[in-house]
Amino acid sequence: MSLSVIDWSIIIAFMALSLAVGVMFTKRASSSTEEFFLSGRNMPWWLAGTSMVATSFSSDTPLYITALIRTKGVYENWQWWCFLLSGMVSVFFFARLWKRAGVMTDVELTEMRYSGPEAAVLRGFRSIYISVAIHTIIKAQIILAMAKIMDVFFGMGKWQAISISFTVTISYALLAGYWGVILTDFFQFIMAMTGAVALAWLAVSHAGGLAGLPERVAAQYPAMHYTDFFPPVDGGGLLGPAALTFVAYMGLSWWSKYNSDGGGVVVQRMSSCKDERNALLGTLYFNILNYAVRSWPWILAALASLILYPVAAGEDPDFIYPRMANDLMPVGLKGLMVAAFFAAFMSSMSTYLNLSSAYFVNDFYRRFVRKDKPDRHYITVSRWATIVLSAITAYVAYRATSIVGVFKFLIAFGSGTGLVYLVRWYWWRVNAWSEISAMLASTVISIVLYTHPAFSGMQFYGRLFTIISLSTVIWVAVTFLTKPTDEAKLIEFYKKAAPGGPGWKYIEDKVAEPHKRGKSIAGDVLHFILGTVMVYGYTLGLGKLLLGQPTEGIFYILGAVVSSVLLYSGLTKRGWEKVYE
Repeated sequence: MSLSVIDWSIIIAFMALSLAVGVMFTKRASSSTEEFFLSGRNMPWWLAGTSMVATSFSSDTPLYITALIRTKGVYENWQWWCFLLSGMVSVFFFARLWKRAGVMTDVELTEMRYSGPEAAVLRGFRSIYISVAIHTIIKAQIILAMAKIMDVFFGMGKWQAISISFTVTISYALLAGYWGVILTDFFQFIMAMTGAVALAWLAVSHAGGLAGLPERVAAQYPAMHYTDFFPPVDGGGLLGPAALTFVAYMGLSWWSKYNSDGGGVVVQRMSSCKDERNALLGTLYFNILNYAVRSWPWILAALASLILYPVAAGEDPDFIYPRMANDLMPVGLKGLMVAAFFAAFMSSMSTYLNLSSAYFVNDFYRRFVRKDKPDRHYITVSRWATIVLSAITAYVAYRATSIVGVFKFLIAFGSGTGLVYLVRWYWWRVNAWSEISAMLASTVISIVLYTHPAFSGMQFYGRLFTIISLSTVIWVAVTFLTKPTDEAKLIEFYKKAAPGGPGWKYIEDKVAEPHKRGKSIAGDVLHFILGTVMVYGYTLGLGKLLLGQPTEGIFYILGAVVSSVLLYSGLTKRGWEKVYE
């Protein structure tokens, strides 16, 4: 252990502040389930957006990105950069829809959109499926990273690290609910980014400075493509593994993932916003911060690590980032960095703890076990659910070994459901059986492809394509072989959410108020394109400028600026909160 009294003081002060927030908002959070899970639906866009990005920035993220670059290169970040596309879909197609729906969780939409006992079964099943299966995988990935960080800094065993890292997070998540999550997310994000920037500056300085860094990396690893922004086409050309994996990311991953229409974390924050305008702005702000701002401190540190810690056969790249922090950071900054790791860990973990309990209580327990109880009863149950789900996660985290491996499995595991979640908003014919069959098919096919020896050598893009294509064939067939949702339910949903698009014309013609028709999606498509160009332009342009390619960098930045102006103009002319056209 190499932490000084100053370092320990910084860490303890941060922990105390987090607990103080929990205690401060305990009474308010305990007043109702709306307060405990959605902060009274009164969140401003900047706080909701910051919370979104703080949640997506966890202790595992810099370790994950460092591992990507040390194994393949900068271009492998398209594994997560591709999700900007689904992020822009959430901004321009779904932010307003989710806010209008007025749900507490995305699973609650099930019985708002579908009818019959199958809708109730789907809601109950999805609540358990997400809170116990999906969220456990996500939380295990986060805890695994924190355990590796604590191993580097404190020499702790895995169980010790898991137990300690959980304690403070569970405490304020149990006390303050969503209020504690949102408010701690704000200063935790600032602290986490400060630590990331500080380490990037130190690592690059020790590696010889930013000027010439790509050339030094290329000279040390002449056969590799560590500084390439796009996958190399040698070793197989356009049909090589790197190129095909990139195609899988950009062509399949972003729309096929289990939260393609926003997902639980983003939907929870959309629902907690003051109005549709704040929901849209918050989600847009999140995507700008998530990709254009936070990427490069980690990428620069990871590139510097290639000089400082030469790649060795059999290494665990997950340890390199915390090792750099431990080796390079002086007294004071080291304590700040440890606190930053805890901040990143706690912001994500507290969100998933709160949201998992929301699924369990709102969509399972209150719906199927104990109805019409006082809010205080459900808040108590949610706190117990948090504890039980945490114990399950701790065990899975102990068994996991690779952060990148867990992330890629999660992408594939839910990939068969993404399309049906998108289509249900724009085609009235999708029913509860569509979702049920998609979930079952995706789960079974994923398990077979990842456990059966016959598929052990299958590339990631092959698994992804197989899961998506087979699952889609199954759920589309089931859709046409089963009865549609009751028309009265569809009309009620249409009036409430006003989804729009040609897929609702059959229901639109039956609406009693023909002047209230869902808005055209043509403007959404244009804004989606402009938003995507804008954020990718800022992301790639900043990277090119930092790595000494000014001509390309300026080109990307100019494209981003033009897209920004056109996007703002289009949203202003159309109306930020216009529901009907």
